Amino acid sequence: MLKRSRRTNFGGLLANLLDKKKNAFTLAETLIALGVIGIIAALTIPSLITTISNTVRENQMAVFERKLGKGADLLNIDNGIGPYYNDTESFVKRLSEHLKIVTICGKDNLRDCITYNAIQQEGSEPYEIEDIETKSFTGIDADEYLDAAGFVLADGTPMVLAFKKDCPISDPDAVEYTGTKKEAKSNNTSCIAGFYDINGNKGPNKFGKDIVGFNGVTALSLPYVKFAGLKVIKSVFLPTGIYLEDYCTNGKVTNQEAKDAGVTGCCTRCSRTAFGPDRWASAMITCNKLGGHLPDLEDLTKVARYVYNNENIQNKKDDRVTGTLIVSRLRELAPSYSGIILWSSEIKNGEHAYWRSFSSNYTYAPSLHDGLHKSAADKYAFCVKN
Repeated sequence: MLKRSRRTNFGGLLANLLDKKKNAFTLAETLIALGVIGIIAALTIPSLITTISNTVRENQMAVFERKLGKGADLLNIDNGIGPYYNDTESFVKRLSEHLKIVTICGKDNLRDCITYNAIQQEGSEPYEIEDIETKSFTGIDADEYLDAAGFVLADGTPMVLAFKKDCPISDPDAVEYTGTKKEAKSNNTSCIAGFYDINGNKGPNKFGKDIVGFNGVTALSLPYVKFAGLKVIKSVFLPTGIYLEDYCTNGKVTNQEAKDAGVTGCCTRCSRTAFGPDRWASAMITCNKLGGHLPDLEDLTKVARYVYNNENIQNKKDDRVTGTLIVSRLRELAPSYSGIILWSSEIKNGEHAYWRSFSSNYTYAPSLHDGLHKSAADKYAFCVKN
């Protein structure tokens, strides 16, 4: 009886194992299930990560903009919001009285606030921090703003900004915030435009990711375009000109703007009663005001080599370039190209500006002195960044 009982128990155990084996997943079924799970994960995890990243980013933005807004509100109570500043750095120094700022940077030392070299942007070359010198980096109504400055908060968040020249005086009691909770901005920050970096100086240093535009700044705008290896501030233009009596006295340059621009000689013919204005001197002044200079002969030679695709063009004065002009390249600089002559910052005999001519059908031949004032339609100029 005992032996039979053992057989019975063993048989029942075997039957149970066989039943379990029959109900288990096969290897193929397991692999299929894992594959389905993997596909679902591949579809959902990136979206989940993006959602989480966006939430973190929005929270970081909200924290910074709240701090900035509260500082601006306190400054406003102190009657500090208005057209009281000659430069953005002065505004930042006043703001620092009401906001925990550990570093203040003027336009010439912004690298003390932004320690990396460049900002990445979609569809364009990296934006060099050293190029953020004026308000033009904002890309929005630059003439309405003062030149750039920057600061770093106690939590390590840096900001580069420009302050509006004619910022209206604000009501000291105005502490109203607009937008949703995460987007709310103090109205007292309406005169600031720029960007800030939500994770300090860590990567990826990319606009639209960790670098956030503020008050209409949707991308960073370079104060120049790259052309033929040069940084061109202003594409070709026809200077208006200034008259001899407006910048010279007794044969000497006396106008301070002209002196600052490097004008050392007087165009004795450029009077109101003779040949007209001195357009070359005017171009020199224009470029100096823009933070640049008229190209020198070496610069013009670079342009010539590029637009003729010929590295053998000599760096010679008064050289008329011949060959096959690549018009599409020249139109990068002069969209309405129809044959141009470009001035150099170098002059001889106190009057004649060295030049390069770019025309596939060249016919114009300047005489010794008309490089300054005659045939204005042929006298284009452009400015190179210092």
